[in-house]
Amino acid sequence: MRAKSLPGAADRIFSRAEALRILLTRPEPDASETAARLQAGGHEVIVAPLLMIAIAPPPSDPPDPKAIILTSRNGVRALATWPQASGWHDLPVFATGVATARSAREAGFTDVRTAASDAAGLADHFMAHIDKDVRPILYPAARDRTGALTEGLRAGGYDVRTIEAYSAEMARTLGAAAMDAVRRKAIEGVLLYSNRTAEAFRAIIDRYDLSEHLQMTVLYALSDRVAEPLRGLPGWLRVAPHPDEDSLLALLPKGRG
Repeated sequence: MRAKSLPGAADRIFSRAEALRILLTRPEPDASETAARLQAGGHEVIVAPLLMIAIAPPPSDPPDPKAIILTSRNGVRALATWPQASGWHDLPVFATGVATARSAREAGFTDVRTAASDAAGLADHFMAHIDKDVRPILYPAARDRTGALTEGLRAGGYDVRTIEAYSAEMARTLGAAAMDAVRRKAIEGVLLYSNRTAEAFRAIIDRYDLSEHLQMTVLYALSDRVAEPLRGLPGWLRVAPHPDEDSLLALLPKGRG
């Protein structure tokens, strides 16, 4: 059965005001923040991070940047551990999404700009506001990433220096409590924030033959790219209209909290 949009009876089940039992798959420390929001809204939350974030040691000799690109809060966290970063707080910082931008400001950066919620939009925004003679551009990146952002900027003549600042290892199981809840068909919604998290979730579902237990579960994806690994699963698939947490959580029915 193909994961599908909410029709008919299922639409009534999941659109009325009620609390859900939600499986939250994002990594810590972000999972705890989101869990608190969900619980405040009356939902029951099972936290099962599917990515384990490891911050890399600071580079011994990073470039002296003239601008910085940040595509995740983990990039901000990694950059904050670099001794040299305290001298870069007045540089222009381009960030994907409001959460990453907020984290950069909290880390001390004063000129933080964002007008996009994904890497492709960020590259376009960057090229519209920064001359290619501004070099080098520093990009503290994940070990596992697409090359779309840097390829686009380099094709436009920009000098982008990528440093692998953190990694995200996929979990191989949901953990005992979450696995038990899925097998009992007790999970009513699953929140998925990244393509890599969705890939990890799909791999676990396939590895443990859990598909049949998702037939009355709604999979909530942050974007179309996040939704890609989920297609073909039973249940219902809903995609946030904008790739940010507020838009994703707005898809949930309102609990009784």
